[in-house]
Amino acid sequence: MRRWIYRLNINQRMLFYFSTVIIVAITVASWLIYQEATTQIQKQTRVYLEHIAKNTSYQTDRYISRLELASLSLLNNRFVKGFLDLEDHQEYDRYNYTQEIKKEMQKISIQNNDINLIYLVGENGKVVLSEDRPISLTEWTSNYEIYEHLKKITPDSGQISILGNPSIYDKAQYVISMSRQTRGMASFVPKGILGFDIDAIALEKLWNIGQLKNDTSLWIMDPEGKIVYHSNANLLGKKVAGSLQERLSQQAEGSFIDLWEDERTLFYYTTSIYTGWTLIAMAPESAILEPVSGVKKNALVASAIAILFAVIFSFVFTRSIVKPLRKVQNGMRKMEKGEWEMIKPLQGNDEISSVVHSYNKMIQRLSQLVEDLYKSELRNQRVLIEKQKSELQALQSQINPHFLHNTLETMNAYAILNDADEISEMAEALSSMFRYSVRNFEVVTLQEELEHVKNFLVVQEHRFQKKIGVHLHIPPHLEREEMVKLSLQPLVENAIHHGLRKKGYRGEIHICASVTENTFTIQVCDDGAGITEERLQEINNRLKAEESFDIDKNMGIGVSNVHRRIQLIYGHHFGLHITGNEDEGTTVTLTFPRNEWTKDSA
Repeated sequence: MRRWIYRLNINQRMLFYFSTVIIVAITVASWLIYQEATTQIQKQTRVYLEHIAKNTSYQTDRYISRLELASLSLLNNRFVKGFLDLEDHQEYDRYNYTQEIKKEMQKISIQNNDINLIYLVGENGKVVLSEDRPISLTEWTSNYEIYEHLKKITPDSGQISILGNPSIYDKAQYVISMSRQTRGMASFVPKGILGFDIDAIALEKLWNIGQLKNDTSLWIMDPEGKIVYHSNANLLGKKVAGSLQERLSQQAEGSFIDLWEDERTLFYYTTSIYTGWTLIAMAPESAILEPVSGVKKNALVASAIAILFAVIFSFVFTRSIVKPLRKVQNGMRKMEKGEWEMIKPLQGNDEISSVVHSYNKMIQRLSQLVEDLYKSELRNQRVLIEKQKSELQALQSQINPHFLHNTLETMNAYAILNDADEISEMAEALSSMFRYSVRNFEVVTLQEELEHVKNFLVVQEHRFQKKIGVHLHIPPHLEREEMVKLSLQPLVENAIHHGLRKKGYRGEIHICASVTENTFTIQVCDDGAGITEERLQEINNRLKAEESFDIDKNMGIGVSNVHRRIQLIYGHHFGLHITGNEDEGTTVTLTFPRNEWTKDSA
């Protein structure tokens, strides 16, 4: 592998390296993005299925509970109890009781139109149905056998039994059957079975299945593992596969991925305490990941295009590196004389190896000349450096910032000694302003900038012999936000000079600060003379211009300086913007980016 690579020239080798790195990086990144998207969609679908399953289970429990309550009116009906106590010879009474019971059954059917059939079966083999219909007895030959069958599946305690099975009186129809034992008036021994048949389709109406997404389906499994309800009628009453039933019965609720009809499917299940049924919401993984599949195809196409462009750019880039080396190689071959330091030859036949070979040949002729030239150049450099150091020291002595600062401090001391408090205050403020101005920092905190503004206001108030109304609206947690140094004081100065001056320095200046997630904003507002609409538009247009400029004296050169310094440090998305109306004041807005440290500490 290494020998094969060394046979390539540097252009081919760099192209191979770049292409390999780019292809691997894009492939890994695309795979990670796809895996993360798949995981997030599966999580969202689990939450969705959980919501559907729990809500549907709750609705089902309420629905069954309502039907159970409806059955109580029949259980306590005197005609029902009397019907169960009748002897075989009391045909006339049986007829009257039957008619009264049917009336009560029909009332319940009208109030609960999902009930398919209400039936009362006595131990004497007599039956009352809520509606007259042909009876299909395919499994049982008589009503006595039906009674015995129902008695086995209903608790003696009188509790209701809820099953999903074919109707007792119509084998071709699959229903949800609710039945319970009931007694007559003469004794406490159960003498009959009262039952309701509810069409399984009623659950579809109750659940509003048409609104489900991602091919989501709902079905119910009873404690014995039989399917009570499923949208596929062929599965009703069928036993759930052993492994799937075992997973659905492990806990009261949960989720997992398993096969359903040979397709990977996401299941969420919850077991009702009231009915004992397990309600399952499931969605095929292919439907869940269908949006990601489209993204995957687009990502593959985009990755292929990106790789193609990356390879092309790599080729152009490597040529831009190799071409100068070839020129250096040709130039050095023409200069094979003098003396120079030899370097170790490199392996391979690429351009750089050839440059080294030529270099080692010419150092034998150039060594003496280069050594003499080096000594001469070294002497000249020493003279030049000494000259520059002397000039720099002279310049520093002239503009040494400590000189002026110390002078102001001396003035302050003399003013204090002579009880000249105003001069002392001005000297101290000027000293602080100058010390702040010469600090070697481009970016400062809002707190530091406000302190500079306060010192400036001290000087201005002594200058104009009147109090300038400047009000700060700065939340304490924003004082640590960062901004460009000397960007606030020029705006306050402009507000005083151009805004309040025309009103005899009567008015107010408000300084406000606010933040969003990514930006830090400061506003300097005054209620001074304001600005005309034409002038405002001209200034803002010039602020948006790319080239550097100075706004004329009517607005102050500080505006241009502040705006350009902000853009030089933070980019063209940030800077200064002016709003206002004539005779209504002016607002200057500064916008800065927030750094991660201040975001975390906010």
